[in-house]
Amino acid sequence: MSRYTLKELQTREELDAVVDVIFKAQYSPYMPSSSIFFPVSGYSLEDRAAGIAASQERLWKEHLAADPATNHWIIVKENASSKIVGGCLWKWHDGNPFPDGIPKPNVYWWPEGEAKEFCEEMIRQSMTPRSLWMHGKNAGLYMMVVDPDHRSRGVGGLMMEWANTRIDEMGIEGFIEANELGRRLYEKWGYRVVMKLDLFIPSNKSDLWNKLAHELKMPPWYAMWRPLGGVTKDGQRNRPWQPL
Repeated sequence: MSRYTLKELQTREELDAVVDVIFKAQYSPYMPSSSIFFPVSGYSLEDRAAGIAASQERLWKEHLAADPATNHWIIVKENASSKIVGGCLWKWHDGNPFPDGIPKPNVYWWPEGEAKEFCEEMIRQSMTPRSLWMHGKNAGLYMMVVDPDHRSRGVGGLMMEWANTRIDEMGIEGFIEANELGRRLYEKWGYRVVMKLDLFIPSNKSDLWNKLAHELKMPPWYAMWRPLGGVTKDGQRNRPWQPL
């Protein structure tokens, strides 16, 4: 019997539990850039609790506003404890969601100012390959997390298996922006690195941008692509920028 069970997310309590896993995972190992999406404004336990609560509220509102036909939150539970130990968000697209290029992201959970502008620019850069290559129907991974205590036990694989099964049934491609930790998992499931993204600070920015780049430590990201069926053949399209 499998140790874990995968299902689609249904309740606020389940999504709150996923956010708890996110905050646990981003500190093991510590990934400063995660604060772009899940900030904590302070150093006390109360500040951390407030940051978690704010993220839980935000993600639930976004979930309620999303189209359930194209947005899929998937969770993994440990059977013995019924504890949620992983989660991911996939979105299906009928075509390029960014035909005119990446619009300026709105990181509305950050207060107005240069720090917010910095976060928006980093997201815009990391998403640019999608705007260039997502021409046909495709699937995009927008978030995946596994409880550090359950890594390397098949939790991520369960979520990738779920996604690949549906992607292949629909006959579409997949796109992921991955850090080094996620890259190793995605490669096992047919994704290949097509570009390394070294995020940069645009010219004519203040010293605060240099400070933020140091504090948020933007690591290299990898634009990853899964071709139809997860394989390419000689003479066929083997890069996402090639014509369909």
